[in-house]
Amino acid sequence: MLASLVALSVKYRTGVAGGLLVLLLGGAFAASRLPVDAMPDVSTVQVVVLTEAPGLSPIEVERMVTAPLELAFNGLPRLSELRSVSRPGLSAVTVVFDDSMDVWFARQLVSERLREATADLPAFVPPPQLAPVSTGLGEIFIFVVHSQTGDHSPMQLRTMLDWDIVPRIRSVPGVIEVNPMGGELKQYQVITSPARLEAFGVTLSQLQHALERASSSVGAGYVERAGENILVRGNGRLTNEDDISHVIVGDGVLVKQLADVKVGAALRYGVTTRDAKGEVVTGTVMMLLGANSRDVTAAVKQRVGEVSKTLPPGVVIETIYDRSDFVGATLGTVVKNLIEGALVVLLVLTVFLGTLRGAVAVVIGIPASMTIALFGMHLFGVTGDLMSLGAIDFGFLVDGPIVVLEAVIAAMAGHHYRSKTDVTQAFISSAAPVARPVAFSVAIIMLVYVPLLALQGVEGKMFRPMATVMACALFGALVYSVVFFPGVLALLMPPPKNEGPKWLTVLRHRYEALLPRFIAARVPLLVVMSAALVISMGLLLQRGADFVPRIQEGDIVVTIRRTPSISLTEARRLDLEAERVLARFPEVITSLAFTGRAELAFDPVGNDN
Repeated sequence: MLASLVALSVKYRTGVAGGLLVLLLGGAFAASRLPVDAMPDVSTVQVVVLTEAPGLSPIEVERMVTAPLELAFNGLPRLSELRSVSRPGLSAVTVVFDDSMDVWFARQLVSERLREATADLPAFVPPPQLAPVSTGLGEIFIFVVHSQTGDHSPMQLRTMLDWDIVPRIRSVPGVIEVNPMGGELKQYQVITSPARLEAFGVTLSQLQHALERASSSVGAGYVERAGENILVRGNGRLTNEDDISHVIVGDGVLVKQLADVKVGAALRYGVTTRDAKGEVVTGTVMMLLGANSRDVTAAVKQRVGEVSKTLPPGVVIETIYDRSDFVGATLGTVVKNLIEGALVVLLVLTVFLGTLRGAVAVVIGIPASMTIALFGMHLFGVTGDLMSLGAIDFGFLVDGPIVVLEAVIAAMAGHHYRSKTDVTQAFISSAAPVARPVAFSVAIIMLVYVPLLALQGVEGKMFRPMATVMACALFGALVYSVVFFPGVLALLMPPPKNEGPKWLTVLRHRYEALLPRFIAARVPLLVVMSAALVISMGLLLQRGADFVPRIQEGDIVVTIRRTPSISLTEARRLDLEAERVLARFPEVITSLAFTGRAELAFDPVGNDN
């Protein structure tokens, strides 16, 4: 059967070349639609439950919030691990499931248990919330909002971020959340004292309940008038400081008599600084699990450009981290390896076989095999990254075509053919016998990657995509060697006149003349070669090794560990000092420091890091 495929490929070589062109065009389209990221995401299937517990110490948070939640989640189906972090005023419980669990079904299971566990929490604790459906690699875009003129306060910048910028970026498909941090979160503050409350005979609890009751809206149905329904409602929402000041507490006492009402900043749990110049307001865009980081990042950049045009004069959005730069570097590494591999194969075959056209026909097999691998990646849901694409060995992809090319050159060199029919038959008779061995050799190499598909956990997430892509690429090499290559070779390469280049013939004659001397001096020659082997192995061991392909992202994360009891003000001072030190290096373009957590505690860290 394989010999018949070779014969048909040579006989209908023009149509085969056209089919190959269509295949390559399809590969270009598949490449444009392929989800691309920088590195494989090895995160587990997990659901993070965040609960704020204002005023509680870590021990109280552990006892009153974290422990009841852990007991409620214990025993969930396909539960793999349960861990938690209790910090001042915050509880974070991470529920880890088996890798086969669907993340949305996992969140549904956690939500059902969470409704039951809420009844066991203290009354003053707000309802727990689930963290966004994202992973550690989900932070794809970080930007800074600042005022070039200095006319806008940190509170104004934070308000713009929360109400004007974040909602519009969050609406981008593939964005699950935008986490704001820095600046001053605006809130209305009612500041009183025990003496003022005692003077009017009002307790703090009464003041609090009065404010809660005052800010509300109620509906009273509707009335019909002039053929229309008119809604009847009472709107008592507080909108400014004056409304709050005139709320009545108790027997005709106004809030302004009991307390001072003003606009102030909420209690901060984190701070961001930049370039040792002071605090800034930042936003971190988080990508939905499984989304295409390349497309999402491009859409976020476009939306940021649109939002920037609507901001007040002097307020700008500046990009600090852009995942597309990292993805571009990854794709550049893959393309560089592809081009270098093709050039090496082209050069070596041209030099040692003496046929440029035959070498071109072999090199075409690399993009053809990669095209079929791309189709396989779409079929099996594999994301293109540095491990799945960068680990492809191009030497394996051209083994089959090289064997066929050598067989054709060896069988047809030195023969004269009278007609095109004789040339066609000669190509068929020389290429067909090696089709079966080539197919078996490629199939055996494919079997090497089968055990990697059985890996589980982090190892499986790291190496299964690589094994899948390599197996698909080898299958593509097999298809190209048997179906396309004989026809392309017959179309591009004329019948060879010699078995190889002349310099190789001269070198062979010289080698045959020196071979008896080498055999006679085999003992000292063996000693010299063994010594050279030992020296070369020593040099190789000194070179070091990397577990994954190396890529230069251009960004460095500097982690500073401080005492757990450090204050936010002192942590801010140390961040500014560290940024001053980093600014002394000419390679540093900009620096951005994060300390603590945002008001939305998606990353439950303290002031110590």
